[in-house]
Amino acid sequence: MPVIEDSFRRVLRPLARLMIARGNRFGWASDRLKEAFLDAAEAAFPIDGKRLTDSRISLLTGLQRKDIKALRNRGPDATPATGQGPLPRIVAAWHSAPGYQGNDGQPFPLPRSVQDGPSFETLVAQVSRDIHPRTVLDELHRQHLVQLDGDTVILTTNAVIPAGDDTAMLGYLGANLGDHAEATVDNLSAPPGSAPFFERAVHYNRLTPTALDELEAFARREQSATLARINVRALDLQRSGAGDPDATGRFRCGAFIYRADLTDGPRETDK
Repeated sequence: MPVIEDSFRRVLRPLARLMIARGNRFGWASDRLKEAFLDAAEAAFPIDGKRLTDSRISLLTGLQRKDIKALRNRGPDATPATGQGPLPRIVAAWHSAPGYQGNDGQPFPLPRSVQDGPSFETLVAQVSRDIHPRTVLDELHRQHLVQLDGDTVILTTNAVIPAGDDTAMLGYLGANLGDHAEATVDNLSAPPGSAPFFERAVHYNRLTPTALDELEAFARREQSATLARINVRALDLQRSGAGDPDATGRFRCGAFIYRADLTDGPRETDK
């Protein structure tokens, strides 16, 4: 199956580059792949809801039964993170919560605290009462996401994108790339014409550096504007469904830009 081999290799190549750069050798990656095969078999290929036997998993995955037994005896895994804490939600609320933007849609500079009306403290309280506003402010300021002008807090970003924080960046990688892969695999596994998830991309070759710069700037503006509108709607729906016992779903919509010289990597079909 050369097509799936080529696709698999293309997906794995940048991950292998990351592993090598961080000193994770092949044996480490091999162990993680064994864990992934076991987890996928148990989650997606049960028989009448019964726990799969080691023999059945070995048949499905090609793993040796001794490896399966060792993996099943491992300690409980930590629950994978699906977000990056309250900071992204606070920034999102600043861009979308009623009373925190002007007519042009731009977030207001906020007083740290006032008796009536919007303030930084009331904004934080809307998102979480489990963390002190001063702690949030200090971290936003440390990450250069806000500026301080006396007692006024000025937002300087459209979204929280981890930078410099290794743990947060890796969490961001796992959450975004993982969900994108889940959507792609579900689409591939669905009957023809019934792909459950929207997945599109625009790709062009034979572009000059000037054209690449123009396209990247244009795509950044357009995608940022679209994601901002989606954020407003998502926050409104989340709030309207607060307390509903059926409010158990999660949603991720992403956008990305990639550019490279054709001599630097695999060549795709010209367009």
